[in-house]
Amino acid sequence: MSTIVVATDGSPAARAAVERAVTEARASKAAVELVSAWSTPVNGALGAPTYMSEDVFYATRDAMAEILAAAKAHVAEAGVEVETHLVAGDPAAGICRLAEERRADMIIMGSRGHGPLAAAFLGSATAHVVQHAHCPVMVVPDPERAARHAA
Repeated sequence: MSTIVVATDGSPAARAAVERAVTEARASKAAVELVSAWSTPVNGALGAPTYMSEDVFYATRDAMAEILAAAKAHVAEAGVEVETHLVAGDPAAGICRLAEERRADMIIMGSRGHGPLAAAFLGSATAHVVQHAHCPVMVVPDPERAARHAA
Protein backbone atom coordinates (compact mmCIF):
# COMPACT_ATOMS: atom_id res chain seq x y z
CA MET A 1 0.00 0.00 0.00
CA SER A 2 1.31 3.45 -0.81
CA THR A 3 1.64 6.20 1.77
CA ILE A 4 0.92 9.91 1.59
CA VAL A 5 2.34 12.19 4.29
CA VAL A 6 0.25 15.30 4.84
CA ALA A 7 1.40 18.28 6.88
CA THR A 8 -1.29 20.14 8.77
CA ASP A 9 -1.35 23.11 11.10
CA GLY A 10 -5.06 23.86 10.84
CA SER A 11 -4.61 26.77 8.42
CA PRO A 12 -6.87 27.06 5.36
CA ALA A 13 -4.00 25.92 3.13
CA ALA A 14 -3.37 22.90 5.37
CA ARG A 15 -7.06 21.99 5.35
CA ALA A 16 -6.99 22.17 1.54
CA ALA A 17 -3.93 19.88 1.59
CA VAL A 18 -5.82 17.36 3.75
CA GLU A 19 -8.74 17.46 1.30
CA ARG A 20 -6.38 16.87 -1.62
CA ALA A 21 -4.77 13.98 0.27
CA VAL A 22 -8.17 12.34 0.73
CA THR A 23 -8.77 12.60 -3.01
CA GLU A 24 -5.31 11.22 -3.85
CA ALA A 25 -5.56 8.44 -1.25
CA ARG A 26 -8.94 7.29 -2.50
CA ALA A 27 -7.70 7.24 -6.09
CA SER A 28 -4.56 5.26 -5.27
CA LYS A 29 -5.80 3.29 -2.25
CA ALA A 30 -3.05 4.90 -0.19
CA ALA A 31 -2.84 5.38 3.55
CA VAL A 32 -2.49 8.89 4.95
CA GLU A 33 0.03 9.88 7.61
CA LEU A 34 -0.91 13.25 9.09
CA VAL A 35 1.89 15.24 10.71
CA SER A 36 1.98 18.43 12.77
CA ALA A 37 4.96 19.98 14.47
CA TRP A 38 5.24 22.13 17.55
CA SER A 39 8.23 23.99 18.83
CA THR A 40 9.41 27.15 20.49
CA PRO A 41 8.78 30.04 18.12
CA VAL A 42 11.89 31.49 16.55
CA ASN A 43 12.58 35.12 15.80
CA GLY A 44 12.87 34.84 12.02
CA ALA A 45 15.22 37.78 11.61
CA LEU A 46 17.70 36.57 14.22
CA GLY A 47 17.07 32.85 14.32
CA ALA A 48 16.98 33.00 18.12
CA PRO A 49 14.33 31.26 20.23
CA THR A 50 11.55 33.52 21.45
CA TYR A 51 10.69 33.27 25.13
CA MET A 52 7.57 31.28 25.86
CA SER A 53 6.22 30.19 29.22
CA GLU A 54 5.89 26.49 29.92
CA ASP A 55 2.09 26.84 29.95
CA VAL A 56 2.06 28.42 26.51
CA PHE A 57 4.56 25.85 25.24
CA TYR A 58 2.33 22.94 26.25
CA ALA A 59 -0.84 24.74 25.18
CA THR A 60 0.69 25.01 21.72
CA ARG A 61 1.41 21.29 21.71
CA ASP A 62 -2.14 20.52 22.87
CA ALA A 63 -3.61 22.79 20.18
CA MET A 64 -1.62 20.97 17.49
CA ALA A 65 -2.81 17.63 18.90
CA GLU A 66 -6.41 18.84 18.61
CA ILE A 67 -5.83 19.91 15.01
CA LEU A 68 -4.40 16.47 14.24
CA ALA A 69 -7.35 14.72 15.92
CA ALA A 70 -9.87 16.74 13.89
CA ALA A 71 -8.00 16.07 10.64
CA LYS A 72 -7.75 12.36 11.49
CA ALA A 73 -11.49 12.15 12.10
CA HIS A 74 -12.18 13.87 8.76
CA VAL A 75 -9.85 11.55 6.81
CA ALA A 76 -11.19 8.43 8.56
CA GLU A 77 -14.76 9.54 7.86
CA ALA A 78 -13.82 9.63 4.18
CA GLY A 79 -12.89 5.96 4.41
CA VAL A 80 -9.13 6.40 4.21
CA GLU A 81 -6.66 4.63 6.51
CA VAL A 82 -4.98 7.31 8.62
CA GLU A 83 -2.38 7.74 11.36
CA THR A 84 -1.20 10.87 13.13
CA HIS A 85 2.20 12.10 14.22
CA LEU A 86 2.92 15.05 16.47
CA VAL A 87 6.60 15.90 16.14
CA ALA A 88 8.61 18.32 18.21
CA GLY A 89 10.97 20.73 16.54
CA ASP A 90 11.37 22.22 13.10
CA PRO A 91 8.27 21.42 10.99
CA ALA A 92 10.13 21.01 7.68
CA ALA A 93 12.71 18.64 9.13
CA GLY A 94 9.98 16.67 10.90
CA ILE A 95 7.93 16.31 7.73
CA CYS A 96 10.94 15.11 5.71
CA ARG A 97 12.04 12.72 8.46
CA LEU A 98 8.57 11.18 8.81
CA ALA A 99 8.19 10.82 5.04
CA GLU A 100 11.49 9.02 4.83
CA GLU A 101 10.77 6.77 7.84
CA ARG A 102 7.35 5.84 6.42
CA ARG A 103 8.74 5.45 2.89
CA ALA A 104 6.10 7.88 1.67
CA ASP A 105 5.27 7.97 -1.99
CA MET A 106 4.23 11.61 -1.76
CA ILE A 107 4.09 14.57 0.61
CA ILE A 108 1.18 16.98 0.39
CA MET A 109 1.29 20.31 2.13
CA GLY A 110 -0.31 23.70 1.91
CA SER A 111 1.38 26.94 1.06
CA ARG A 112 0.21 30.14 2.68
CA GLY A 113 1.94 32.16 0.00
CA HIS A 114 3.68 34.74 2.18
CA GLY A 115 5.70 35.89 -0.83
CA PRO A 116 9.47 36.00 -1.33
CA LEU A 117 10.27 38.78 1.15
CA ALA A 118 8.37 37.24 4.06
CA ALA A 119 9.71 33.80 3.20
CA ALA A 120 13.26 35.16 3.31
CA PHE A 121 12.74 36.43 6.86
CA LEU A 122 10.36 33.81 8.18
CA GLY A 123 11.67 30.83 6.26
CA SER A 124 9.45 28.54 4.31
CA ALA A 125 8.73 25.04 5.52
CA THR A 126 7.24 24.26 2.12
CA ALA A 127 10.36 25.37 0.26
CA HIS A 128 12.56 23.34 2.60
CA VAL A 129 10.45 20.22 2.12
CA VAL A 130 10.40 20.63 -1.67
CA GLN A 131 14.19 20.91 -1.67
CA HIS A 132 14.96 18.09 0.78
CA ALA A 133 12.21 15.46 0.47
CA HIS A 134 13.08 12.04 -0.90
CA CYS A 135 9.74 11.82 -2.74
CA PRO A 136 7.49 14.10 -4.80
CA VAL A 137 5.87 17.02 -2.97
CA MET A 138 2.49 18.42 -3.93
CA VAL A 139 1.95 22.00 -2.80
CA VAL A 140 -1.66 23.07 -2.39
CA PRO A 141 -2.29 26.82 -2.36
CA ASP A 142 -4.32 28.60 0.29
CA PRO A 143 -7.82 28.56 -1.27
CA GLU A 144 -8.72 31.96 0.23
CA ARG A 145 -5.61 33.62 -1.18
CA ALA A 146 -6.08 31.89 -4.55
CA ALA A 147 -9.69 33.14 -4.71
CA ARG A 148 -8.59 36.73 -3.99
CA HIS A 149 -6.01 36.59 -6.78
CA ALA A 150 -8.46 35.03 -9.23
CA ALA A 151 -10.95 37.86 -8.77
